[in-house]
Amino acid sequence: MKFVLAAAFMAFMAWAPTMANAQDDVDTGSAVVATVNGEEITRDDVVTAIIALGAEYQDVPMEYIWEPILEQIINRKLIAEAARESELDSSEAYLQEMAMIEEEVLQQMYMQTRVDEELTDEAVQAAYENWLVEYQATGLGDEVRARHILVASKEEAEAVAARAADGEDFAELAKELSTGPSGVEGGDLGWFRYGDMVQEFADGAYALQPGEISGPVESPFGWHVIKMEERSGLDAPTLQDIEVELRDTLARDAILAEIDSLRADAEIEIMEPVPASQ
Repeated sequence: MKFVLAAAFMAFMAWAPTMANAQDDVDTGSAVVATVNGEEITRDDVVTAIIALGAEYQDVPMEYIWEPILEQIINRKLIAEAARESELDSSEAYLQEMAMIEEEVLQQMYMQTRVDEELTDEAVQAAYENWLVEYQATGLGDEVRARHILVASKEEAEAVAARAADGEDFAELAKELSTGPSGVEGGDLGWFRYGDMVQEFADGAYALQPGEISGPVESPFGWHVIKMEERSGLDAPTLQDIEVELRDTLARDAILAEIDSLRADAEIEIMEPVPASQ
């Protein structure tokens, strides 16, 4: 699986399963399916145009879409021929547009080449192994069971934490003091994973080992005092589970690194400052 910069290639990837079936019925290739003033249109031309439509057309049966796409290609060639006869292809506006298109295509092709060079199976495997070490070291993949006491201020949370540290029963403190809905259950939140909670609370909880009680932890809901009850290590995601995300990250890193390298070797002089706001 490749990280692809060009939109047309992304469309192709989305269409691939459908096109594989369609090609059983349609012999895509160099066979001529139409001519326009002597210029040939091949099956490949039509298939390429269909692929470029995008993923939203991937379920449309080929027999419904072939003819209208062929008609579009014919119309496009007729218009382009008329434009050349009007000598628009030598106009300054045309040349400027073509220069911009050329630059964009070259950019896409070059960066795709660089990404492909970096996204080897070995690189993806190494990225997964590094990710796995961090994942296991942080314990963020654990499932935990915790209790908490929610109060309105840091001072209240400090007082709660002090009472818990002095040996008072945490569940009873939660029933007495917590303003959260779990208070009646002794603050018991049951089992949860890191991503189930807001980040501030999750960070505070996952920093604890079983039996430990936190100091005041602030979240958008107020101030918490958290007690870790149990932790259970879960099986880590496999490479297949996160391969798409790893490849996206590697591709992004490769693009940014290449841009940094090109800029470092270039002589860049910006002549015009940022325009003043009106």
